[in-house]
Amino acid sequence: MTMQEGLWGGAAMRQLYDKAYFLDLLGDSQVGLGRYEAAIEAHRQAAEEFRTQGAQCSYALCLFKIADSHLALGEPWHAIGYLEASLPLLGDLGMTRHETIARRQLDGCQAELAGARLRDPASGNTVAVSPRQG
Repeated sequence: MTMQEGLWGGAAMRQLYDKAYFLDLLGDSQVGLGRYEAAIEAHRQAAEEFRTQGAQCSYALCLFKIADSHLALGEPWHAIGYLEASLPLLGDLGMTRHETIARRQLDGCQAELAGARLRDPASGNTVAVSPRQG
């Protein structure tokens, strides 16, 4: 085995060049640049790759990151589904810090949407929307 094969061969090379990891890093970079739509797309693609590979930890974190980007865009209605999907995974994986943050974000989204106000086009009045009961 040559030195180059030892450094770049095998599992390390596969992981280094894994599409999912690069997409995840791209998403993180896009967040850093404030390009949340691009971050969502990169993390969505990474999440699908991780899910396919059975990489549950990385999959859960990508779902969490997608939700975070939707929140940065002021879209709690989109974030809810990703938070709900990530919470059981984060709990099962013992990722308590991320689970706690995701639970707080989900509670905040639900509270925000429960208190949402809509303008009635017929009267022009603002009406409160309460959560469905039953």
